[in-house]
Amino acid sequence: MNVSGTQPAAAGGRRQFLAFGAAGMLAGRGLSARAGSADESVPGNTAIELIPATDRCVRISYKSSVDGVLSTPDGQRQTVLSVVGSSQFEFDQLQQGGAARQLEGMRLSRRYRRASVNTRVGRGHETSTVLPSGTSLMHVYGNDGQLVQLSPEVRLTRSQLDLLQFPCDPAGAVGLLPGRSLAAADEKWNADPWVFPLLTGMDAAISQSVSGKILELSEQEAKIGFECRGSGAVTGSATEVTLTGTLLFDRKSLMIRRFDAVIDENRSAGPVSPGLKVKASISWTQDPADSDGQLSALIPAGFPESGRLLLTLVTPWRLVLLHDRRWHVFQETADLVILRMLTNGALTAQCNLAAAPQMPAGRFTEEGKFLSEIEQKISPWKGAIVDSSVESDRQGWRVHHVRAEAEVQPAVAGAALASNAAANGAGSAAAEKSAEKRSLQKILWDYYLCTAKSGEQFSMVFSHAAEDAAEFSGVPDQFLSRMSIRTARPGVPLPR
Repeated sequence: MNVSGTQPAAAGGRRQFLAFGAAGMLAGRGLSARAGSADESVPGNTAIELIPATDRCVRISYKSSVDGVLSTPDGQRQTVLSVVGSSQFEFDQLQQGGAARQLEGMRLSRRYRRASVNTRVGRGHETSTVLPSGTSLMHVYGNDGQLVQLSPEVRLTRSQLDLLQFPCDPAGAVGLLPGRSLAAADEKWNADPWVFPLLTGMDAAISQSVSGKILELSEQEAKIGFECRGSGAVTGSATEVTLTGTLLFDRKSLMIRRFDAVIDENRSAGPVSPGLKVKASISWTQDPADSDGQLSALIPAGFPESGRLLLTLVTPWRLVLLHDRRWHVFQETADLVILRMLTNGALTAQCNLAAAPQMPAGRFTEEGKFLSEIEQKISPWKGAIVDSSVESDRQGWRVHHVRAEAEVQPAVAGAALASNAAANGAGSAAAEKSAEKRSLQKILWDYYLCTAKSGEQFSMVFSHAAEDAAEFSGVPDQFLSRMSIRTARPGVPLPR
């Protein structure tokens, strides 16, 4: 029996156009901008107002293209592949709460008319992600440095959520405008530190700078140029990003009419994404739109409770479950799904899902056989089984849970966390033997064999370091309490 996934996969499970996903921000220096030359037709002693309105429905048309290379670790070497992609979005938007330039407390209603991303990696691997029509309505909350997307109609999947986290989101672009009246066209202003990470998709900005100037100014509009640079992390990967471009602010309708930018990113390989060196060109326009009854429906003012933010995971089999947004799909094949959990950008746990042998209705794999197979899996790490228990009926499932642990050198702890395969034992043992004598690190594995009354069985293996026990607490229960069997096998597109 295959006791859930074994081999750590080459990073490639990241969808959409690879380089960018809107996320939170840990730290950042104050952003400064310097205004430059302006149209002399505007009197120098006239206050300059560049504050967007928030009480109208708008239509946004967005497109981007990306070109560069992707690299994945392959033993002692790296595999480098070309990557090209494009995206198109069109949606109506209504802001229902929050100040014009403040992220925290912002509430938006969006109805997507189009949302699609196409990517080609190497010569032949092409993927396409499209937002289904049934998930076109979104509620968007500004919270803790992020734009949090929530469908009031259905639960989103990880790929759908990633699709909607695109760079240079118009909700973040307003932060490039000054937050107060300017006494003169050459006056400087500071931008808030959440702006650059949100526009470029950084989880954590270690350093950042933003410079801008008014290129052209008239009574009707202001054209602003901006240049932004920063370093930080995206889904656990170190990255360096530059963002340059222009935006056109309509001083009569009080909105950004057009935005054009180029993003250059150099990202190292990380726990859920490959290394990237890419350039993306992004442009969008914004125009007044007719009001939409569904958009006008009031969004609850309070931030959604955690249960509403859970995502759906539809496996290649009939198994469906829910998980929180810390989990990312690292690999998916017809035989194995690997998820990785990030906490503040760091890898804290992995979950391997696989189908186990089908049994006759009402039957299950013998406990002794399951324990024996686990012993083989953990033997390369000199692991030991420390607990075994069975729940005969957990919401219709029979669940056999086995806890195992091992102490390994820090040099190989990552490999032990990411894999429990006997096939990896020889190389890992050699690495451990050659490592300097240091304090050992405890790795814990939780094996779950879940058997439905129909005889269908699924294996679920969680692994985490003992030092991450607080972050991992309650995670298996979240998965196990929300499992279900679909009436038919889903038609899930899988990589070749």
